Amino acid sequence: MQAKLRPHVAAILLLLPAATFLAQPAAAQERATVAAPVINALQVNADDGVAPGSTLRFRLDAAPRAARADVMLGKSGISVPLRETSPGVYTGSYVVRRADRLDPAQLMAARVTQVSGGQVIARNFSYPQSFQQLAMGAPGAPAGPGMAPPPGPGIERFVMRSMGRVEPGRELRFRLLGAPGGDAWMDIPGVISGVDLAEVRPGVYEGTYTVRRRDNLQAFDRAVASLRMGNRTLTARVDMNGGDRGWDRDRPVARDDRSPQITDLMPGNGDRITERGRTQIGARLSDEGGSGIDPASVRLRLQGRDVTGDARVTGDEVRYRADLDPGRYTAELTVRDQAGNATTKTWTFDVASDRGFGDRDRVGSAAGLPLQITSHQNGSMIDSDGRLLLQGRTVPFADVRVQVESVANVGGLLGVTTPVLDQTIRADRNGNFSLPVAANPAFIPGQRFDVHMTATSEGRTAEERISLRRQG
Repeated sequence: MQAKLRPHVAAILLLLPAATFLAQPAAAQERATVAAPVINALQVNADDGVAPGSTLRFRLDAAPRAARADVMLGKSGISVPLRETSPGVYTGSYVVRRADRLDPAQLMAARVTQVSGGQVIARNFSYPQSFQQLAMGAPGAPAGPGMAPPPGPGIERFVMRSMGRVEPGRELRFRLLGAPGGDAWMDIPGVISGVDLAEVRPGVYEGTYTVRRRDNLQAFDRAVASLRMGNRTLTARVDMNGGDRGWDRDRPVARDDRSPQITDLMPGNGDRITERGRTQIGARLSDEGGSGIDPASVRLRLQGRDVTGDARVTGDEVRYRADLDPGRYTAELTVRDQAGNATTKTWTFDVASDRGFGDRDRVGSAAGLPLQITSHQNGSMIDSDGRLLLQGRTVPFADVRVQVESVANVGGLLGVTTPVLDQTIRADRNGNFSLPVAANPAFIPGQRFDVHMTATSEGRTAEERISLRRQG
């Protein structure tokens, strides 16, 4: 994305504080009791009018050596204290909060308390006209908070699409729908100016921007697009609620409500590998929802420790290499797609020498309790009748709790979970165990079974999790 500077005053003003405005006294509010020689004038500066986050700066010219001076901001109840920085000059500032209710159509009251007698002298001032124009969304200036003014003739809509929440590293897409054959760009107040919007089709102008860590995230809902047609320039405030509608002209927009997939685990769940060389840990990533994997969201943990910084992460896979001692390891991988849908996969594997399972048991005191599902691999398909026989092995006479849940889309609801089995059995003298499971014979498209086993023996525990698909 290339941001090009343009010699347009409107674009430059969006980055600069509003020009110093002189707030003139409201004629209708002049009273005979007002002491004009005590309060002479009030000047107001602002970054973005009375919008949240804008800094208001005040300068009051009044009689010197006052006991106290402040400015009341209309009926908001906000009083800004002023300090005498030079004889007869009082200054102060205030940052507008989101909860504030400032109305530039109301009057400001400058107040000075005299030292002798404690008399309070007040004088009312109007906000500069430019403040009112900003709040009303006048052309060439950002609109007030939460408002998107109707664009002028020649601009149909200006929208932003983020495919997730606005955060550092997120790529934002902007689209302007308007008259064809123009020259379009956009400005984000306080962030960037002159981002080019290229005409990708007649009357459709597009551009992108990647959010930086230092950007003000509240500024993006004040983005303004400009469209120049000959000697005329039109502007429009971004419509934060019209992102999907702004893409409707070309094609229907399907929302991505499908979580990304984590497949091809390495090592596989329950695998036993030797300790020779460096162990490779990883998986393949995919997203059938269409928004795509967000590489910045990938988190790989090994034994609870985040190792993402040492892993190789791309849009379709994650890989990590490490020298591991013999023992049982648990890996956890979390990933989100660009729409914010998340998936977490947890699996275990054993690192051992080439001495067989019996020897691995002797390693168990240091590596943890061994537990292995021998009847199925993660992701295996089961019969359409939903019946299965779960088998595994652990240490002799260990207690094994087997939990099975059915997960399916029912009645338009995504991921409805139904308990199928929760039973505890005991391993035999050789550590083997088996348990038949009879699921609901009614077939549901896309149904899967999540199996969770927990073995307990002599104060030690071990867990295994796999997911099975039902044929049909």
